[in-house]
Amino acid sequence: MSSHLKQMENTVTDQLIDETNIANYLRQNPDFFQRHTEFLEKQHISHQNIGSATSLIERQVAVLREKNTHLEGQLDNLLRAARSNEQIMVRLQHLTLELLRAENLNEMIAVCQDVLRSDFNSDYIAIRLIKKTRKNSQNQKNLHFINANNASLKQFDNLFISGKPFCGTLPDKQQKFLFSAHMDDVKSAALLPLQTTQNIGILALGSKSEKRFHSGMGTVFISHLGDLISNALAQHVK
Repeated sequence: MSSHLKQMENTVTDQLIDETNIANYLRQNPDFFQRHTEFLEKQHISHQNIGSATSLIERQVAVLREKNTHLEGQLDNLLRAARSNEQIMVRLQHLTLELLRAENLNEMIAVCQDVLRSDFNSDYIAIRLIKKTRKNSQNQKNLHFINANNASLKQFDNLFISGKPFCGTLPDKQQKFLFSAHMDDVKSAALLPLQTTQNIGILALGSKSEKRFHSGMGTVFISHLGDLISNALAQHVK
């Protein structure tokens, strides 16, 4: 290696060492520029969003503004989520009061259908109750019973085992079983297992919109909804 190249290499190495030492020193002494404000006036850096040389303090102000804008965006998102959660809690409270006023199972199912359709933006409501006795139960206006040994219930085994709601697009077989004549109109749905110490039935919320219920949505409040209805129905379904 020529002496000239060797000299250049040493110069670059020394420069890197010096910059590393400087960076380490500034990290260990963050108040350096407060104690030596005269250096701030001489420091200039180029920034792609500003397009020209700017003093260090101006750059710091720009960074703080960017952070402030980001934090304001996060705060707005939190406020929107809080308002949305508050609205859902009010709707759950409304449903609770209406269920308490219901005097029998038929009224209770009617309340669920009315409130879920109006307060929870569901186009179609399907409630299938499991009957433990072997003899057939006569379905009434708002009641739809399924015998516990009905083979159609097998397709919902995973729903009952998990104990968690399912949101998204249903298989054709489940779609037909739950929504029958409206199966072609339902583009997305939420399935809720109705259960306490035993399986009570299935609640299905159907929507004409593909985006209404999807696998990426939160299910905390939907789970609360299922628990609320399950406990209300438990005393009437045996």
